[in-house]
Amino acid sequence: MVSIPYLDKADLGPLADAAASWKALPAKYDALQREFEQRVINHLKGHWEGDAADSAFVTMGKARTEYENAATEAERIAKLLLDAHGEFTASQKQLHALLDEARNDHYKVYDDGRVEDVDPRQDSPTASASPGLAEERKKKLDSLVSRLTRVLEVATAADEAASSALERDANGDSQSFNTSVYTTLDSVEADQAAALMNKKGRLSDAEITKLNLLLSANKNDPEFSRDFAVKTGGENMLSKYNELMSPPAGTTLSKAQLAQLKELKANLGTTIGTATTSDDGGQPDKDITKFQNDLLKAGQRDFNANPTESPYGLSGYQLTSSLMSEGKWDKDFLQDYGDALITAEKNGANAGQNPDAYWGYPRTLGTTNIGALDPMAGFMDALGHNPDASTEFLTSDATIDGEKVDHLDYLLKDRHWPEGAAYTGDSGNPSGYNNLGHALESATSGRSFDDDGAEPVKHSAERAALMKEVVDTVGGDPSLASDSPRDALRDSLGNMTAEYMADVQGAIANEQGTIKPFGADANLDMGTLEPFIATVGRDPDAYVAITEASQANTAIWMQHVADANPSDLSAGMENVAYPGGVVAGILSDSRDQAIFEEHSASDKDFNDAVATGDKWAGRGLGMAVGAATGTAAPIVGTIAGWAVEDIQAMVVEQVQQDTTDEAKREAASKYAEGWNAAGESSASSVREAIAHSERQMSQKDLDVLAGSVEQAAKSGHTAGTAWNSSVNGR
Repeated sequence: MVSIPYLDKADLGPLADAAASWKALPAKYDALQREFEQRVINHLKGHWEGDAADSAFVTMGKARTEYENAATEAERIAKLLLDAHGEFTASQKQLHALLDEARNDHYKVYDDGRVEDVDPRQDSPTASASPGLAEERKKKLDSLVSRLTRVLEVATAADEAASSALERDANGDSQSFNTSVYTTLDSVEADQAAALMNKKGRLSDAEITKLNLLLSANKNDPEFSRDFAVKTGGENMLSKYNELMSPPAGTTLSKAQLAQLKELKANLGTTIGTATTSDDGGQPDKDITKFQNDLLKAGQRDFNANPTESPYGLSGYQLTSSLMSEGKWDKDFLQDYGDALITAEKNGANAGQNPDAYWGYPRTLGTTNIGALDPMAGFMDALGHNPDASTEFLTSDATIDGEKVDHLDYLLKDRHWPEGAAYTGDSGNPSGYNNLGHALESATSGRSFDDDGAEPVKHSAERAALMKEVVDTVGGDPSLASDSPRDALRDSLGNMTAEYMADVQGAIANEQGTIKPFGADANLDMGTLEPFIATVGRDPDAYVAITEASQANTAIWMQHVADANPSDLSAGMENVAYPGGVVAGILSDSRDQAIFEEHSASDKDFNDAVATGDKWAGRGLGMAVGAATGTAAPIVGTIAGWAVEDIQAMVVEQVQQDTTDEAKREAASKYAEGWNAAGESSASSVREAIAHSERQMSQKDLDVLAGSVEQAAKSGHTAGTAWNSSVNGR
C-alpha cells in the first residue's frame, strides 16, 4: 500500500515531463519515417534492381513499419503516463484536503495511517457535559479513516497498474516495438482483476488482498467495472465467488481472513452492479447485455465449490442475490431478475409456499456463512438500494404460466418467508420480512433505505399510490404486520409513515386542507390508516419515527400558518394541532398494547429507540418545509434554528417512561400523561412559531392562543385513543 508520507510529498513533476516527452515522440517518428522514405527508399527506386535490391526493399519496408509501430507505442505510452499522472495528482489533492481537514478538526494523522483524536475538549468538562460529543467525534474519526484508506487504495492500484503496464511486452520480443501497449490504467486493472477471477483453483490470501484492492479502488468506475465483468463472464463470476466463499471442509479461517472475504463480497457486488449500469444513458452494450443474460441463465443451475464434498455450494440465484445486496444495479435487469426469481419459486415447492425446502437442503452455506439461502432476501435489499427499480417492481406484475402474479401481493401476502440467519444472511435481523421492508421503504421514498443523509425526494404519483396500497392492505388486514415473523416489517412501515406524515395528518384534518403533501397526494383513507398506524406503532423504532415526524410536521405547519397571517389565527393553528394529537393518541394506545398485551416490547425498548431514531425530526422538517414552500430544498431560515432541537427534546420527554410494573400505573394516569404531552408539545410549537414570525402578539394573547391549540391537540389525542381502544375491544 502506498504510504501517506510518500503520496503526501511525491513530486509528480518528472512524471508530467515524461508524459509530455512521450507525447512529442510520435511526431518525431513520423518525421523520421518521411525522411527515410524520401532520402533512402524513393532515392533508390528506379536506380537499383536485382535480387539484392528486392531483398533490401523488403527490409526497408519492415523498417518503415517499425517507425509506424514506434510512433503508435509512443502515443500509447504517453496516454498511459498522462492517465497515471492524473490519477496520482487527484489522489494527492484528496490526501492533502483530508490532512488539512484532520488538522482543522483536531485529529492527528500518523504516517502509518492511524488517526487520533487530539481535541482538547475531550479532557475538559465540556465533553462530559455534552453526551453527544464523543459520538460525534468518533463518527468524524471513522469517516476520516475510511476516506484516507480509500485514497491510498486508489493510489496503490494506480501505481501497481502503471508499473505492470510499462513493464509489459505484448509481442514477447524485446527487439520489437510493442504495438498493443495499454493506454489507460482502468484497462490494466480490469485485466489484473479478471485474471484473478479466472484463475484455476482457490486464490491465496495475497491474491484475495490484491483482488480486494483492485475492486475497492474501482468499484464505482463504469469503464473498469464493464471491462472486468465482460472479461470474467457471468457464470465464471458466480463460480469463483462460490468457491471463495465456500472453502473446503475442515478449513479454519482467521478473523482477518473472514473479514477479507466479507469485504470482497461488498466490493464484488458493487463492481458488478456498476457494470450492469455502465451502458445506462447511451446505446445498449451487447457485451453487458450478454453478461446480464448469463447471470439470469446461471440462476437456474447449482454451483458446487468443492465437487468431492457433496452437498456443498449454492444455486446461481442465491449467489447473484448475495452479490446484489450491494451497490447500484441496472433497473431493467432487476425487473427481469425478480420475475425470474418469482417464476422459479412459483414453479417450485408448493408454488412459493415452501421456499425453505426449495432453497434449502441439499444447498448449504460454506463455513464462512457469507450469503443467504433465501435469494429473495438479497434481491429485496438490492431493491432497497435502487429506488427507481423498487418502485417499478413493486407496482408491477409478472405473467407465470399464463397467470398474472402481482409482485406486491406475492411478497406481502402470499409468500412464506423463511426465518433464520442462514436464510437472510443477517444474524441481527433473521427475518426476510425485514428485507421486504427495505424494498418498500425505497419504493415509497425514492431514497436508498439506509441512506440517512439523503435529502428528501418529492413523492411521485406512482410512489404515493404504492404507499396508499400498502396502508390499505395492512390496515385492512393488520395480521400482515402482526406477530413474529411479520412484525419485522413494522420498523420499515414506521419509516414510511414518517415519510408520508403530511399525507397522514392531511387525511386526519380532512376538509381543512391546510396541511399539504410533499409532492403527489397519497389520498390515504382513515378507515385503513388508523388500524395501520395502530399496528405499526407497536414497534419502538416505528413509534419514535412516527412521533418525531408528526411533531416536526405540526411545528412546520404552525410556522407556515403564523407566517401566512390568516384572519382567524386560532382556527388555523387548531386545525394543524388536531391531527398531530390524533396521531399521538393512536400511538399512546399502541405503545400500551405492545407492552402490556402483546408483550412484544418494553418501556426500555421504546426509550432506547429515541437515541437511534432522532433522524426523523430533521428529515420530517425537511419534507414539511418542502411541502409548505413547494421546494425540496434543505431546511433554511429560522425554522431550522429551533425546530429540530426542540422537537427531539419533546420526543424524549414524551417517550421516556418507566411502566415495567403494570400494577404501579393505572390506565387513567397513563392516559393523562399522553394527553398532557400531546397538548404541551403543540402549545410549545405554537409559541415558537409566533416568536419566529413577524407577527406582533401580547403575552396575554399568546397564552390564549397556546391554550386553544393545546386543547385542540388534546381533543385529537382523545379521539385517537378512543378509536384505537374501541377497535381493540378495550
